[in-house]
Amino acid sequence: MLLRFALATLLVALTAAPVSAQDYAEVKAKATSAFQAGNFDEAAVLFQEAFEIEPRGNLLYNIGLCYDKAGKTAEAVSFYQRYIEAVPNASRRPAVVRQIAKLKELLAGRYEQVSVTSSPPGAIIFVDDKSKGAMGAAPVEFKLLPGSYTIIAELDGHETAKRTIQLREGSAAQVNVRLIPSGQVGSVLVIVSEKGASVAVDGRTVGRAPLPKALRLPAGPHEITVSKPGFVDQTRQIEVAAGKEQRISVSLDGESGGGDIGGGGGGGGGLSLGGGGGIWPWVTMGVGVAAIGGGVFAGLSAQDLHDQLSEKQKLYDEDPTQPTIAQEDIDQGNTLTLMSNVLYGVGVAAIAGGVAWWLLGDSAPGVSGELRTSVQVDDNGAFIGVQGGF
Repeated sequence: MLLRFALATLLVALTAAPVSAQDYAEVKAKATSAFQAGNFDEAAVLFQEAFEIEPRGNLLYNIGLCYDKAGKTAEAVSFYQRYIEAVPNASRRPAVVRQIAKLKELLAGRYEQVSVTSSPPGAIIFVDDKSKGAMGAAPVEFKLLPGSYTIIAELDGHETAKRTIQLREGSAAQVNVRLIPSGQVGSVLVIVSEKGASVAVDGRTVGRAPLPKALRLPAGPHEITVSKPGFVDQTRQIEVAAGKEQRISVSLDGESGGGDIGGGGGGGGGLSLGGGGGIWPWVTMGVGVAAIGGGVFAGLSAQDLHDQLSEKQKLYDEDPTQPTIAQEDIDQGNTLTLMSNVLYGVGVAAIAGGVAWWLLGDSAPGVSGELRTSVQVDDNGAFIGVQGGF
């Protein structure tokens, strides 16, 4: 059981690497096909998925155009506006600005009142995206078109709070956002064996695996539930300590078998270690998992930097007066990529050595041997070497 769990944890760490360019190309191709077939709603959703993989400004225009073609005027205005804000020097900007004005005329009289208060008062309020600018300090009132929105509240010394609202035509909305002092919150990193599994906290879905960062939860008891079609749901009761961080690892099994959840404090009974070598093989595998976790973090940082530089390069291509990419940014990206490769190599080597140690440590009386793992680094990344004898 523990061996299976260790291997599942390794699989999670490896699948948590940044999404490949191939995934982006596949989703964008599906979106383009849906648009050409006249399935504009479907195309809009697919273009948004592509934007989540690689946030390119031109995709915002594609999404707005899809909603425009589908007759969803409010959504079209929202994404057109985001496009001209994200790519201010785009050649099609004048045409998009004219289209926004035309669509807003159609929406005249449909705006509804939204009143937002915060506890404690004084929080700065944003709608959907902080890059659009603040609406003001709570209590604050403003008008929005009917639709779904995320109200974001920020206050010094408190955790950022979000509330999703559904603004209906002919009905004003009153929203109170409660903020929790940062000193009353702990961090929970949830690692799941199956990519795409839904993660819920206290019955509310917070995202899909792999989660991009640790969850910030109020101190006290919480229930973590992980589910995916075709697998047995897993539920774990945890106690979050203020100012502390804990790790929860979840291994999902198919419908025909059971599953196990480990980590995060507290131990289950009835588990048999088996194998040889005592506790040290598990320590070795634990070090390997930690190294892979570091590799995941470095890889995500490299991907984030790549996205920023790609957007900067696109702006420069459209307007040569914009700043170009600095050499130190390129060097930083190369360093993060190399660090990610090295940590992945060290982690995989440690886990492979720990598994072999556990399986072969006490395999037969009078049989002895050793297994050595090494990591070598060159310009192409990290390579793992395993050798030994018995």
